[in-house]
Amino acid sequence: MPSTTVHFPPPLLDRVDAIARRRGVSRNKFVIGACQEAVTKDAGAWPEGFFDPSLTADERALLRAAGTDLEQGILSARRNRGAALL
Repeated sequence: MPSTTVHFPPPLLDRVDAIARRRGVSRNKFVIGACQEAVTKDAGAWPEGFFDPSLTADERALLRAAGTDLEQGILSARRNRGAALL
């Protein structure tokens, strides 16, 4: 299985470890489970009905395109030292 390195702030890592201990799982298993849950929920998607329902289909398409352009601009400016983007 591929691996990666993640840097946690100490207070967050302490909380992760406490929850993992309480659940009786390893830190690794807890982090994998949390990632799987986030991917399953697709946390980056806009909730249904988030935008004004009175927008026309063309207006929604323009808004969607603008959001995609913004996201691409942010991602292209990231400095991730070669790590794969999620």
